[in-house]
Amino acid sequence: MTRYRTTDGKEDMKQKVHWFGAAAIPLAFMNGLFFGGYALRKIRQYWEGGPMD
Repeated sequence: MTRYRTTDGKEDMKQKVHWFGAAAIPLAFMNGLFFGGYALRKIRQYWEGGPMD
C-alpha cells in the first residue's frame, strides 16, 4: 500500500495498492522454486551421469 501526495502537498488519504510491489515477493519466491528445482535437477543429472528424466 502506498499513499500519494496531492498537488497542494497534503497526503491523499485514499490508499492505492502498488501492484508491482505487492507481487514482487511472491514472484521472487516462485522464481526461487523454479530455478532452484532446475538447478537441483541439473546437478543430479550431472552426478548420475545422464539425462534420466
